[in-house]
Amino acid sequence: MSTTASTPRLTRDDLISPRWIAAHFGIVVLVVAFLLLGRWQWDVGHKIVPLSQAQLTAWRTPEPAKQLVTADGVDGSKVGHAAEAAGTYDASRQLLVPGRSLNGRPGYYVITPLVTGPGEAIAVNRGWLPATGGAQPAIPAPPSGRVTAIGWVAESESASGSVNQNGIVQTYAPDASAIGPHEVGVISAAQLVNLWPYQLPDGYLTATDAASTSGGLTVIAAPLPPHGTSWDLLNIGYAFQWCFFAVVTVGWYLLYWRRELYGMPAEAEAEAESDESGGAARQREIGSSTA
Repeated sequence: MSTTASTPRLTRDDLISPRWIAAHFGIVVLVVAFLLLGRWQWDVGHKIVPLSQAQLTAWRTPEPAKQLVTADGVDGSKVGHAAEAAGTYDASRQLLVPGRSLNGRPGYYVITPLVTGPGEAIAVNRGWLPATGGAQPAIPAPPSGRVTAIGWVAESESASGSVNQNGIVQTYAPDASAIGPHEVGVISAAQLVNLWPYQLPDGYLTATDAASTSGGLTVIAAPLPPHGTSWDLLNIGYAFQWCFFAVVTVGWYLLYWRRELYGMPAEAEAEAESDESGGAARQREIGSSTA
């Protein structure tokens, strides 16, 4: 009849002794070192390809807004691309977008429909306006007459508060009850078509030209264009290797703890001792035969 009795070598109190605390600390340092080496190899293997001067020039050269902002929306890879649109600002339908900060200062965005044809317009974010205490600030008048608004294209924002790719961090859903007169929570064509008597493309233009941003408005800088990336498979392999070492180290240490705390079954311990004694006997035989 076999027995499953075990013979622990350590107690739980032993694991909090100075010697074992030093061992714990050493394992932690080793694992952290493995992970840092893996992160380093990942960074070396994953490189951002710098944009060429030709790519930057093309990104900053305005294209017709109607080609970039369509009824189907804005291509995510084109968000921030320079665009232009000709038309007439409808000053009577300007709106404020509250809760927009710039360099830590609270304020508003000013959006205005730029009428581009009969019954058609595009929403233009004319810029940022600082908040003036609790009162709603006066909205600066847009330029009169036909103008060419130059800026960069942006996707419609989400009323759910999801983060978009416009270079504008929208981390919360606007509170509809806090929206005052002549205000709108988000810059969204789906909402603006209910407020303006125009057909609108699904997106908007953020103006950067001096005429559109006149009246004390601050220009909102365009996001950088998407950068290409390159991968070095050798370094990526090294990164996974170092992470594997970290996992193996933690697993081995936990198994070692378990064996030292709970011991080995008696059969396994007897077998290990038998192997050790047999090995020692063979060594003595080899020594005597060569004497």
